[in-house]
Amino acid sequence: MEDKVKISVVVPVYNAGTYLDACVASVLGQSLPPEEYEAVFVDDGSTDGTGERLVAAVAGHDHVRVVRTENSGGPGRPRNLGLDMARGEYVYFLDCDDWLGPEALERMYAMAARNRSDVLVGRLVGHGRGVPRRLFRRDRDRAEILAHHLLTLLTPHKLFRTAFLREHGLRFPEGPVRLEDHRFCVPAYLKAEVISVLASYPCCHWVKRADEGNYSSRRFDPEHYFGALREVLDMVDEHVPPGETRDRFYAHWLRGKMLQRVGGRRLLNYPPEYRRELYAAVRRLAVERFAPGTDRFLPAGYRPRAVILRAGSYAELEALAEAEKRIVVRARAVEMRLENGALTLVLSAELVYRDGGPVPFRRVDRNGGRRVLWNPPVVLGTPIPEEARDMTDALPRAGVEVFARHRSTRDEAAFAVIARRREEEGPDEHLLFDVRARLEGLADLAPGAWDLRVRINACGWNPHRRVPGVWLLVSLDGAAELRVDRAFPGAPEGFRRLRRVGRRVPGLRRAVRVVRTLS
Repeated sequence: MEDKVKISVVVPVYNAGTYLDACVASVLGQSLPPEEYEAVFVDDGSTDGTGERLVAAVAGHDHVRVVRTENSGGPGRPRNLGLDMARGEYVYFLDCDDWLGPEALERMYAMAARNRSDVLVGRLVGHGRGVPRRLFRRDRDRAEILAHHLLTLLTPHKLFRTAFLREHGLRFPEGPVRLEDHRFCVPAYLKAEVISVLASYPCCHWVKRADEGNYSSRRFDPEHYFGALREVLDMVDEHVPPGETRDRFYAHWLRGKMLQRVGGRRLLNYPPEYRRELYAAVRRLAVERFAPGTDRFLPAGYRPRAVILRAGSYAELEALAEAEKRIVVRARAVEMRLENGALTLVLSAELVYRDGGPVPFRRVDRNGGRRVLWNPPVVLGTPIPEEARDMTDALPRAGVEVFARHRSTRDEAAFAVIARRREEEGPDEHLLFDVRARLEGLADLAPGAWDLRVRINACGWNPHRRVPGVWLLVSLDGAAELRVDRAFPGAPEGFRRLRRVGRRVPGLRRAVRVVRTLS
């Protein structure tokens, strides 16, 4: 059997509960013949009966092994144990909360074998989790780390050539550590000769547990966390010489792991005492490792945040976060149509402040050319240079996403979108879009209520909001029905007439609001 094993699936397991059922079923139900793959489940000292449940679930399947060990405090050690036992040409790391598509192993192996890939990134589908869309735009036999956005997915849900991992001694950090996935995947990316992306098939379904049991969901100790990030940066330094390419790598973590945590709603959601602790650790690392030249590779909206962070003014950083928190989307449905198993929406979407005023970008003439600047709507003592407020190149790249989100599971389904930005005269530019969006295959959606949401991606801001007044109800037999909560221009005339009549009934509107609140 050993010579024929194409893939070893390694699954660390800890107190998985019922989440384990879908994971095991997906591993056992692969289209690849059982003699051509194996699974190694490593129970890391579960205390809820998961070990016994796992042994019973895989009984009679000779290509599945279960290993039980003392708890190590993190997924690194069980993954390493599984890697040591792996007999496959390739190894795939799957978490016990997640599950594979039926043809995942067969398709991933075929692509990896054809390209002699060291690493293959199979498409992830998020369930309550955001998944990087740019990474999975299309299949790529040979992907580049920066050009094809590989750093946007540093979880271990990937196919690795086993000999490649062993040749370079690539292992997961063990114990209750942070960024263990980055500290494994980043050197794998940097050492790999061939990295492939399989985007055309949903290989892995990545689940956010309702009980927040995922290891990475726990609040972290800033000193520990950013100490781990220093190790990741050391790995980049080892393989990438100083210069623009290294700055581009660094900008990924400066944006996603540092500035994102000390800005906008993310910062303000933390308790005040924790904010200070987090800010101190982020600033210390920023001053130590991130030169101002890195900022040019940040999203435009993050650059003022970086300037204030380095200047050391926590109060101003918090004030800027309050201002950014007020940036929202105003969406207005104009027309909707449900036909042939598809939903078409026509709507407008605008980037506004919470008080309803549009977010203005000031047009200025500089050196014989026109530039567009964002002036934060807050008084700051730290001077923000114009280059840190310059949105000229960022605004044309702004875009719109429309998606349906299941109210219970938080699963999402993306619409195909055509968005046209309205051009306006005057001293300021605004982001106002006319949008036409279409969602096919409504019968494939899970039963239940689906809210319709609009996201504007601009300058590093990504606010989204429910389209008011409409939602989608999918029945058990797959039939989809549009529900209208209140009148809008595209609503049926009968509904609008009923609305007008209702306004003349004393107390009715207040009673409806009370009922909605209770429901």
